[in-house]
Amino acid sequence: SDEETWKYLLELFASFDTILLGKVTYEMFAAYWPKPNPSDPNPKELIDFMNNSQKVVFSKSLKKVEYINSVVMEDIIPEEINKIKKDVEIDIVIFGSGSVVSRLTKLRLIDEYKFLINPIFLGNGTPIFKSEEAKAKLKYLDSKTFGNGNIMLQYKL
Repeated sequence: SDEETWKYLLELFASFDTILLGKVTYEMFAAYWPKPNPSDPNPKELIDFMNNSQKVVFSKSLKKVEYINSVVMEDIIPEEINKIKKDVEIDIVIFGSGSVVSRLTKLRLIDEYKFLINPIFLGNGTPIFKSEEAKAKLKYLDSKTFGNGNIMLQYKL
């Protein structure tokens, strides 16, 4: 990413204090963020955000998690999600984790969507809106185009 995108993302990340993750995304985060490569181009503020934020990992197979500030929940239970939403001081974010987004969408537990479209193909992944039950009419709020081709799209449920 370029400086313009990082500046925007760091401002955006300041509005989150809790990250929801699926098992696969959690494992990628836990393997990378605690000790990033010294030549990593990511700003220190992003590394600090990833490590200092509270993380809730949804997994039926993980019984414990080692990554700092992480807890594991076996299933997405609406009452538990609403409790997390009520207890956090600022917003919650989901990175990747298509199965988590799909389930939360189906349960109508996501208030707002911000999609950062990065013009690259990464290969296979889990569609975030794969279920007929996950259909939702979104209201356009905003968009931002960056010089490097990234686009941020913002919608409200």
